[in-house]
Amino acid sequence: MNCDGILAAVGEFGRYQKILIFLLWLSVIPIPWCSLSNTFFSASTDHYCRVFANQTYQQDSPLKNCTIPYDASNGWDQCHRYDINVSDGISPDVCFPRDSKIKCDNGWVYDRSTYENTVVFDFNLVCDKDWMKELSKSIVGVGQLAGGVVLGQLADIFGRKPVIIVGAFLITLTGVGTAFSPWFPMFVVGQFLISALGMGVYLTVFILGTEYVGPTYRTASSILVMTGFSVGFVALSGIAYGLQGYWRHLQLVTGSVYFLFLAHCWLLPESARWLIQKKKYQKAESIIKKMAKINSALIPEKLFPDEGGSVQEPSTDNTVTVDIVKVKDRQNTMLDLFKTPKLRSRTLNLCFNWFTNSFVYYGISFNTDALHANPYVSSAILAAVEIPAALPAWWTIHKYGRRWPLCLSMALCGLFLSGSAFVSNPTAVIVLVVAAKCSNSVSFSTIFIFTAELFPTTVRNSGIGITSTLARFGTIMSPYAMLLVNIWHPLPFFVIGLTSCLAGALGLLLPETLNRDLPDTLEEGETFETRKTTREKQVDGHGDDDSLPNDDNDHVAISSPHAALISNDNMQ
Repeated sequence: MNCDGILAAVGEFGRYQKILIFLLWLSVIPIPWCSLSNTFFSASTDHYCRVFANQTYQQDSPLKNCTIPYDASNGWDQCHRYDINVSDGISPDVCFPRDSKIKCDNGWVYDRSTYENTVVFDFNLVCDKDWMKELSKSIVGVGQLAGGVVLGQLADIFGRKPVIIVGAFLITLTGVGTAFSPWFPMFVVGQFLISALGMGVYLTVFILGTEYVGPTYRTASSILVMTGFSVGFVALSGIAYGLQGYWRHLQLVTGSVYFLFLAHCWLLPESARWLIQKKKYQKAESIIKKMAKINSALIPEKLFPDEGGSVQEPSTDNTVTVDIVKVKDRQNTMLDLFKTPKLRSRTLNLCFNWFTNSFVYYGISFNTDALHANPYVSSAILAAVEIPAALPAWWTIHKYGRRWPLCLSMALCGLFLSGSAFVSNPTAVIVLVVAAKCSNSVSFSTIFIFTAELFPTTVRNSGIGITSTLARFGTIMSPYAMLLVNIWHPLPFFVIGLTSCLAGALGLLLPETLNRDLPDTLEEGETFETRKTTREKQVDGHGDDDSLPNDDNDHVAISSPHAALISNDNMQ
């Protein structure tokens, strides 16, 4: 199937696609709330042992001096107190001598100057339970892993639109329910489900936009959709600041607000590419005619044969010809990506690149406190730099393709992060980390587009799902990578930086996809490097004669002697 031939006829980026991209952009804005809210949920601050009920945190006080051990090199002990009784008041007789220490047996008091209440405060995730705080962050990656695989496969089986609508509804339901979690395990389950649903919806929204835009405008539209994620990240920082970091209020607001975005999801169309692959020609034809009408393009009255099995619709003047080669039906799955050598090597390469991009992105985003600045401001800055970074991302990807921008942006990101390991000035560290985040934004934009263009339509959502699965391992590992600070303080960013450089180099092994038609079948995906584009075929006058028989799906070839004329005269 050459659906890019249809887009050339009805308009690669007409009024219909512009409206669709705007709706998809709106859908993406609340997506970061599903995964990055945990940056504020699981934030930790200074704390020490509570001695009596209703005790409040104080930086320095006679009570703290009397009850909390202090070491000149490590500061105040956060997990132990002196075994003394101060119920009758503080006096030298009570405070000295202080020979025995015990673990905090009455809870902790927390510095609430920055965060009113976090999961750490609510469930006392400190000292022996400190690992549970990191678990609450890593569970986000586990959820994204499951969501990318499961919802990606479901989108290839049942369609893009049902996954988006059902996913958005369940995000609202789960988000509101999680805000009332009385136990930490319930909170963790809620984070898993929310992040899984959010990732599945995000990938499906991105794929839907990719499949409706022609090769010439695919880069710009894809990056535009992704800027919605950055806008949502900035908004999240503002919402968290307004709620003073109170995690229950933040979860309730971000969960319930998603309901407002659910309404316009019904306006989204199903993917015409997917419908054609599923032989639902009447529905696909209805969408294509609507697209042509809105784009003021001229197309034939009948585009496809009857779904009952007509083999070929005769060609007349000014008519698009559709050839159907009948073969047995079989649902392609992500396992098909590993059955042929080229698709297999590309899939593995893309998996490692996705892993690294996520490792870098969440390694920085989850650890804004490592920048020694206000966490709300740091988060907003790191999110905001993604928006202007979209412009160089679009320019480089549009002009120089996908391979070299991916390689260079990841290499620069690695150099900036590794360099920050050897800089002691806090301002210089922030500058280098922000520069790394900008480079990471370019590489993430590139890898999204690159992946969508390399995988065939029959397994595109599944392919994005499996590559994002490996990316989630990067999300899972990023909080624990920061524990390397116990070995050497700059080591986490140094390790993340080297990984980024390696992935960028491997990206050069992938084939270039700039201005090329999307592969629709597994065979087209395997022979991608040698296939001609629609424009090349029109120039050569060969139609689709160079195509080989398709794999286990109907093969639809679109050719039109007047396609270029229709497109030029009527495309908006």
